[in-house]
Amino acid sequence: MAQETLPFYAHISDDGQRREFVLDHLTEVAQMAALFATSFGASGWARTAGLAHDIGKYSYEFQNRILHDGPKVDHSAAGALLLDEVLCLRPLAYCVAGHHGGLPDAGSPVDDGVTFLGRLRKARSGAIPDYGAYKNELKFVAPEPPSLFTDLSLGGNRREQSYALQFLTRMVFSCLVDADFLCTERFMSDGAREALAYDSLQTLRDRLEAFLKGFRPPTTRLDVLRCEVSDGCLRSAQGARGLYSLTAPTGSGKTYALLRFALQHACLQGMSRVICAEPYTSIIEQNAQVYRDVLGDENVLEHHSGFDFDSSELTDGGLGERLRLAAENWDAPIIVTTNVQLFESLYSNKTSRCRKLHNIANSVIVLDEAQMIPTKYLIPCVKALAELVKHYGCTVLLSSATQPALEGFFEGEGLDCTEIVADAGSLFAELERVTYRSLGPVSDDDLAGLLSEHHQALCIVNSRKQARALFDAVRDRVRDPTTVFHLTTLMYPEHRVSTLATIRRRVAGGDPCIVVATSLVEAGVDLDFPVVYRSVAGIDSMVQAAGRCNREGKRPREESFVYLFSNADNYALPRETKQRAAVSGVALPGIDVKGGDVSKADSLTTIERFFIMLYEVKGNKNLDGRGIVERLSDCGEGLRFDFAQIAHDFQLIEDGSLPIVIPTEDIGEEIHLLELGIVTRTAIRKVSRHAVNLYMHDIEALRDEGAISELVEGLYILDDVSRYSEATGLDLGAKSGEAFFW
Repeated sequence: MAQETLPFYAHISDDGQRREFVLDHLTEVAQMAALFATSFGASGWARTAGLAHDIGKYSYEFQNRILHDGPKVDHSAAGALLLDEVLCLRPLAYCVAGHHGGLPDAGSPVDDGVTFLGRLRKARSGAIPDYGAYKNELKFVAPEPPSLFTDLSLGGNRREQSYALQFLTRMVFSCLVDADFLCTERFMSDGAREALAYDSLQTLRDRLEAFLKGFRPPTTRLDVLRCEVSDGCLRSAQGARGLYSLTAPTGSGKTYALLRFALQHACLQGMSRVICAEPYTSIIEQNAQVYRDVLGDENVLEHHSGFDFDSSELTDGGLGERLRLAAENWDAPIIVTTNVQLFESLYSNKTSRCRKLHNIANSVIVLDEAQMIPTKYLIPCVKALAELVKHYGCTVLLSSATQPALEGFFEGEGLDCTEIVADAGSLFAELERVTYRSLGPVSDDDLAGLLSEHHQALCIVNSRKQARALFDAVRDRVRDPTTVFHLTTLMYPEHRVSTLATIRRRVAGGDPCIVVATSLVEAGVDLDFPVVYRSVAGIDSMVQAAGRCNREGKRPREESFVYLFSNADNYALPRETKQRAAVSGVALPGIDVKGGDVSKADSLTTIERFFIMLYEVKGNKNLDGRGIVERLSDCGEGLRFDFAQIAHDFQLIEDGSLPIVIPTEDIGEEIHLLELGIVTRTAIRKVSRHAVNLYMHDIEALRDEGAISELVEGLYILDDVSRYSEATGLDLGAKSGEAFFW
């Protein structure tokens, strides 16, 4: 048989019994990618990328590779070269070049082949096999450009064009890589994956409405106000797609109200899904369970690093595996995830993270606790949200009791924000449940004395070192030390969850309970103490802490105190913490003075003043600390985007920490497998729930002391279990933990 008539295969099944023609694979991927891109008008581009992505497999060298286990062959550069030089579609060329390894940096034409331009140079020089046989089966013509691309060409603002075009490239890349993965998976497994059997958004909306009827008619004034917030969300949901905010105090029923807005709005606007992004996994776990209880397990995807898809509750009927598959591309009606997962995916270059991007289009995105967006990445986060609203059919809802002053940033993007609560000031005034008092500078010794006099109290400080010292001091003063609790990130996640459960039971039961914690408990954690002490920090942090006092409004406001204090003892704190505290001192004069007037600490005016001043102090340069938007808004000649470098630089969590596994009976089997070198995703995920993250200097100190050893690369285990306490977590020693803020 002449070479020209040989069949060209894209895949061969593992058993060698089935073969898939390249043309069939390209056609299927093209059709699926086009379908994915429909919601943002880029079907033509996505279809062309799908047809071109594997034309390098039309080479005899690749056929030798797949049929006879020959040498590896670069099969993606061929399609990239065709798209770039013949069709002049460089955005699609980036997509095809990166459909296995990730979107590359542009580089320069003299690079060695790692970058985009370097690979094109090598391809032109004949370094890749001849793939011309594709012409016998495929004909390429330039597709109709996306409507967004046409709008960009007419817009005239080159910086806006540059940013929007790189974003469009990412979205088309998402369509391509998700379609490629799904189609390849279907062939290799000889059938489509078992997807979640979820209900329509209309069904979920009706289910939620039926559930909410159980709160009617309201019997208390608090219930009346909660119903008013919920009804306001229902009314606002009838508005057009765009940017909304929900500014409502802690305890006003935001969890259900947000979902009500999102489901109703999605149904009325014909949208695809609801994505709820939270700052902490503790809030995700809490809210996701609330939503599952109302909507059903199959309809809610909880996606974060600590979620156990293999838990015993999910193994029956294979739900865990269906959820795991849905997490790969967010193919579910309700997604509850982290800010990190959402925003880092939007700036990622990796295929695994980018697969979900096309499913973010045409969604309602709820950003809960919106004040938790790290200021260093504020402008890139706002820019990405604005892009999704303007060009990808999304609605964004910003929710918080301490709403950050983001209106000016969004106005700069041409977006107006609609506030759902018509008279937020009146709502805050009516739901005032605490009285603020300023203690001025207080020593740990005096603070421990104050705390020990309470039956129940919560104290939140700015450093782990102070939290531990204060915890020990309080225990020394109370009659029963077992009634004093400590919460810190030096406790592994499962330990914190169980400790929080114990604290909640004691508080609800009226038992003695004094808690000393770091800031991990102040946003979204369901605690209700009669009194709260908070070390001076940002206004938002202090007001969020106050939300743990008299949360349900069952006690008189005049008897529910939030004491604000500064530290008389000297603790090293991160610059960000000190800066926020300093801005708070200007926004709320008297905060550092004993008896100072802090009665307006939680007023909307004070909160807005704090954020405006904070943003002014930082300036735009520090609100985009890595220059993400600046670089993406200046592509230069030839659309030179550094996708890989941007992904590397955009890290919402920049702590550079590594996990230390705390061995317990619950993870004994997983630890044994890892010790044997059997590293599985399931084992890593499960032990991560029993791990404490530490910076490298602490890891080195513990390793030098023989307290830890490396379990697998990048993962350590605590060998000296005496260093871990049920009361306080991991003991780093007297010289450690001085500059941590958690």
